[in-house]
Amino acid sequence: MVGDGMKALHKDFWMEIRKSKARFISIFLIVALGVAFFSGIQASSPDMRYSGDAYYEAAKLMDLKIQGTLGLTQRDVKAVSDIDGVELAEGGYSTDVMSGEDDARKVLHLESISSNFNLLTADEGRIPEKSGEIFLDKPFAKNRGYKIGDTISVNEDGDSELLKKTTYTVVGIGSSPLYISFNRGNTTLGSGEISGFGYILPEDFDQEAFTQIYIMVHESGDVISYTDAYDNLIKKIRKRVEGIEKEQCSLRYDEIVAEANEKLDDARKELEDGKKESEEKLGDAKKKLDDGQKKYDDGKKEYEDGKQQLNDAKKKLIDGKQQLADGRQQIADGWSQLNSAKQQVEDGQAQLNAARSQFVNSEAQINEKQSELTAGYEQLTDAKKQVSDGEAQLREAEKTLESKQDELDTGREQLEAGKNTIRETKASLTSQKEQCEAGLAQISEGEAQISSSEEALSGQQAQLDELTSQKETLSSQVAELQAQYDAGAEAGKTEEELAELSAQIQTLNDQISAMEEQINSGQAQIDGAQAELTAKKSELAQTRAELESSLTQINEGFSQIEEQEETLSGTETQLNAGQEELDKGKKELEAKKTELSAAKEEIETNQATLDNGQSQLDAAKAQLSSGRQQLEEKQAQLNAGQAEIQANTEKLTSSQAELDANEQKLLDGEKELRENEQKLKDAKKDLEDAKKKLSVGKKEYQDGKKKADDKIAEAQQKIEDAQKEVDDIEIPEWIITDRNDLPEYSDFGDNAERLKNIGKVFPMIFFLVAALISLTTMTRMVEEQRTQIGTMKALGYGKISIASKYLCYAFLATAGGSIVGILFGEKVLPFIIIQAYGIMYWNIGDHMQLNYEMHYALIASGAAVICTMGATLFSSAKTLAETPASLMRPPAPKEGKRILIERIGFIWKHLSFSWKSSMRNLFRYKKRLFMTIFGIAGSMGLMLVGFGLYDSIMDIALLQYDQIQHYDAMVINDDDATQSQKKELLKFLDGNSEIDHYTRVQLTKMTAPKEKGSVSIYVYVPENTENFKEDVTLRDRKSHEQYELTDDGAVICEKTASLIGVKAGDEIALEKDNRKYKVKITAITENYMGHYVYMTPSCYEKTFGEKPEYSSTVYTMKEDAGSDLETLGNEILKYPAALSISYTSSTAGQVERMLGSLGAVIWVLIISAGMLAFVVLYNLNNINITERQRELATLKVLGFYDGEVSQYVFRENILLSFIGILAGAVFGIFLHRYVITTVEVDAVMFGRNIKPISFVYSGIITFGFSMFVNMVMHFKLKKINMVESLKSVE
Repeated sequence: MVGDGMKALHKDFWMEIRKSKARFISIFLIVALGVAFFSGIQASSPDMRYSGDAYYEAAKLMDLKIQGTLGLTQRDVKAVSDIDGVELAEGGYSTDVMSGEDDARKVLHLESISSNFNLLTADEGRIPEKSGEIFLDKPFAKNRGYKIGDTISVNEDGDSELLKKTTYTVVGIGSSPLYISFNRGNTTLGSGEISGFGYILPEDFDQEAFTQIYIMVHESGDVISYTDAYDNLIKKIRKRVEGIEKEQCSLRYDEIVAEANEKLDDARKELEDGKKESEEKLGDAKKKLDDGQKKYDDGKKEYEDGKQQLNDAKKKLIDGKQQLADGRQQIADGWSQLNSAKQQVEDGQAQLNAARSQFVNSEAQINEKQSELTAGYEQLTDAKKQVSDGEAQLREAEKTLESKQDELDTGREQLEAGKNTIRETKASLTSQKEQCEAGLAQISEGEAQISSSEEALSGQQAQLDELTSQKETLSSQVAELQAQYDAGAEAGKTEEELAELSAQIQTLNDQISAMEEQINSGQAQIDGAQAELTAKKSELAQTRAELESSLTQINEGFSQIEEQEETLSGTETQLNAGQEELDKGKKELEAKKTELSAAKEEIETNQATLDNGQSQLDAAKAQLSSGRQQLEEKQAQLNAGQAEIQANTEKLTSSQAELDANEQKLLDGEKELRENEQKLKDAKKDLEDAKKKLSVGKKEYQDGKKKADDKIAEAQQKIEDAQKEVDDIEIPEWIITDRNDLPEYSDFGDNAERLKNIGKVFPMIFFLVAALISLTTMTRMVEEQRTQIGTMKALGYGKISIASKYLCYAFLATAGGSIVGILFGEKVLPFIIIQAYGIMYWNIGDHMQLNYEMHYALIASGAAVICTMGATLFSSAKTLAETPASLMRPPAPKEGKRILIERIGFIWKHLSFSWKSSMRNLFRYKKRLFMTIFGIAGSMGLMLVGFGLYDSIMDIALLQYDQIQHYDAMVINDDDATQSQKKELLKFLDGNSEIDHYTRVQLTKMTAPKEKGSVSIYVYVPENTENFKEDVTLRDRKSHEQYELTDDGAVICEKTASLIGVKAGDEIALEKDNRKYKVKITAITENYMGHYVYMTPSCYEKTFGEKPEYSSTVYTMKEDAGSDLETLGNEILKYPAALSISYTSSTAGQVERMLGSLGAVIWVLIISAGMLAFVVLYNLNNINITERQRELATLKVLGFYDGEVSQYVFRENILLSFIGILAGAVFGIFLHRYVITTVEVDAVMFGRNIKPISFVYSGIITFGFSMFVNMVMHFKLKKINMVESLKSVE
């Protein structure tokens, strides 16, 4: 019997899962979501590290890098290789060069290819194999348009010649593990930023010493990057490398100094030989110059005597010429006046002739224009008549079209009336058909329930038969005992001897009576139930026949409607065709109207033109008449002038003949003078040639002497400078770096750390919501089945057997969901996240490592199972503590009480019955109210946290580099620059018209102790506090109250204050050069990137006892500057005092890229929260409807339509959704603040605000899910069987 009971219980367990698939699946999905999200997010951080490490291992990324201030030698490579723990060391070459022309010049970092370190990944082409080939950075090649086979030219800076070639052929394009993202580092060339990298063969470098040594640490491949184990291993080897630095640097120093001194000795010897040879050549040249000077002095004396005689003769000739010139001048003046008068007369006559010609032409033109105007007036009259005729035709066509449009409108109204009639009929038939189909579905469900009930009755009948068999067995035992008793009595046994048999008989008779009573009661219940089922079967069969008949009639009605629709469709086609023709006619009419309007405008324009032309002609005719009279007066004046000129011409001709005779005499004397003068000139020329040769000789001597002296002085200065440089050579240093100093390497680790921090908080809250909903679901399930539990207890099942059904149900759903969640979450979520980061960090996605993190899986699965099983066990134990009789009766309904809103009469009276009922249900079942609100609020809060994280993280670059730090760039000064070089740089900044302002600053890195460890802080001291206000805004994050720097103390960043644990008014300890200094905090300012302490120069001097040394300069360009930042940066870096430049825009872009990769993770959080919201809402609504099935069935019996029943339920859901959304908004704000402070790393502060639109998005999505669930639940409400309300409660 026990075995049969367990078998029946086992069968009931699987039947329960089939009957409550929705509940089972909802628990399964909630647990799967919670476990997947918890374990998936937690596993993503280590998977990112594993993936990065796999790529670094495959690419043989160096562990350590050494750079020497005086280069590195093969001896250094061997010394490093001999260090214990160093697996491999190799020297390499690198240099920064310029590529491109003019404004397009960019800095390219060239490095030698190695087969043992930093292996390249070729996306196109191949790795260089011979000299003259280059492998280019993929982003650089893309931006500059380089392709395989192209040539690239590079230029080295200054006089350095570190490359054998300047032109290379591109054979490969791809990436290097040294640059896993966009950042390429800084340089002292060009704009201060490296734009890309290139790899060439080592033989293309012309360098004696290595520029770097790469080191591979032994056993570094056995530990994972970004872990303490790896960092500790690298630190240990780094200390060993630092241990040999001093010895190797001393050897390198001795070697360089020895080579330099040897070269200096050779240069000094060469200088002494040159000085001796120069002195001999200069002595010979001096003797030749002295002989030439004596000859020149003698010739000069002879020339001066001849020159005096010639001057006396010239004086006499000049006096005669002066007299002749005066006479000629008088005649020339007369001729000049006469010619001028002649010219005036001729010019006047020419002007008069031209005026006459122009007068005749103008008169002809006026007559011609008058003819044209007359013809134009005639054409204008004809055009006006044509326009008038066209307007009349258009009016007739317009009337015709209006008539046809009225006919079409009438036909269309009739068509719409027919369509409306069909739609109404169709809607009525559809509604009837849906009711019939719903009725048939309910009948099918009723029949299924009856079949299930019959099976249950058969099982109960089998149990009664078993009891009857047991009763008969007991009756046989009673008969045997009675026979023994009778035999004993006959044998004369005493009553004491027979008492034991009598007691056994009595006990068995009592058991038989109890069994008979139980059998009779059970049989009566079975018979009653069987009769009830038979009646219901008959009733359902009759209802099915009626509904099927109605459905047939409805289908016939649909057929008739389809025929009518086809007829109306044909009519509509005809009307549409007529309307198209009519619209075409209207368009043509409008076109004609437009043409007529244009013609009318043209006519009016032409009319105005003709009238204007006629006015101009009339004015021209008047001018012609006046001009004719003026011409006649001028001709009379010219005739009188010509007669006077003829008389004066005769007088001047007589005077001219007399002067010509005197001039001939003077010419003869002048000829003789010229001959003597020519002889003197020849003598002077010879003298000047001699003087010139003497001067040239002197100059050549002086130049040669100066040149020789300059060369000797220059050589001596070079030797002195070289000696000074040798004397100034310092013992070299090694710059030892590791992977953390590579661009973007540490950023990838920081992103993994941020993801780990997110995984500590967000998934835990997500999981708690899921676990609580699962707990509620199982608690409700146990409470729903209290009648079944009571029946099983009455049938003799033990508490453990009954509880095992629900515990197994909960365990199966939870364990199944956990397994699916682990399988999905720890593979899919890390895959999505790493792929998203792969957009920014190249090649890491190609080496993805997705491992199952079993400790996270066990934590999530164990917590889910414990929560669900614990709730089920608690609820089952509480229910099983009651008696079978109380369990088989439904729980007493809650006592009806007046709710608060009922006491507000003017509101309660205006509510409908449905609203009153909804209000009472909400406040009467407080447990359901609070669980629904909690589920919706939890989902809303999680979604709001997702959007809030996006707001907080994505805005910090804009806040930091737009609203807080305003300068465009920072120039890092060269500490070795001289004061004059620094002044030259400042002079350039002062005189540049494109710079708005600049500020010299001291930026010193110090440390400040905190509770555990210390914080690296930059002390920022501006030289000019007024300019500082434009460079940096100091303000409170919440109130935006602005602060000013004062000499009373320092201003520190909010994140810094939080880490150290100080506030305004406290003192902060700063450590510099192993000494501690304290300064008072006057204010705490908003800042998101890095840690800064801002001080005035006076405050700095008072704190540290020294004046600030301004090692950097920040500047801001004008908004209308013609050049861009990089062009100005190129100009600045030409000055020796400028070492490098850091651009704010580049830093902001790098921060945006770094934080942008978190966007994909945040969207995963938002989508997961949305999925949880849907499952939670569906589960809670499903429980709500299941618990109220009898209530809702009763409403249907009372005449409520399906829509009204749905509204009755949805009204409560919508109210609870709004309340949950509001509560979730408040919960989300506090949760966001907790999460945002947890996921931050020390160097970054995320924003604290959530944008209003994020509240809107979260609320709309949550409400949208609620509405979607309501729509799904509507179909379940339609399936509720009205027969349920007729069933007996007990």
